[in-house]
Amino acid sequence: MSDAIRSVLDRYTEGTRTRDIDTLKGVFHPQAIMSGWLGPDYLMGGPQPFFDALAANEVGPDYASQVESVTEDGPIATAVVAEQNLLGLSFTNHFHLTRQPDDTWLITAKLFRHG
Repeated sequence: MSDAIRSVLDRYTEGTRTRDIDTLKGVFHPQAIMSGWLGPDYLMGGPQPFFDALAANEVGPDYASQVESVTEDGPIATAVVAEQNLLGLSFTNHFHLTRQPDDTWLITAKLFRHG
């Protein structure tokens, strides 16, 4: 995995752990899509509800995140990241990332499930 992709994933984890919404907004494309399952509820939209949930709730000291896989294919990449104890839940996230015209990488989609 490239250092640039690893940096995006690390900043996602750190921004989530510290509830730093500005850091998180910096790793998501402005038009990013988030979709997935939160218990029995299917959610689809942008990352703002995720940001709002973090801003309103303590993440807790036992939050952990682990990159399970990354596949890079030129200017696109996918990553699987497991999170434990995020707001009392554990998640499997599938991220799509793209290299932008300025050579930075951003998350363009986050597909998630808790459990």
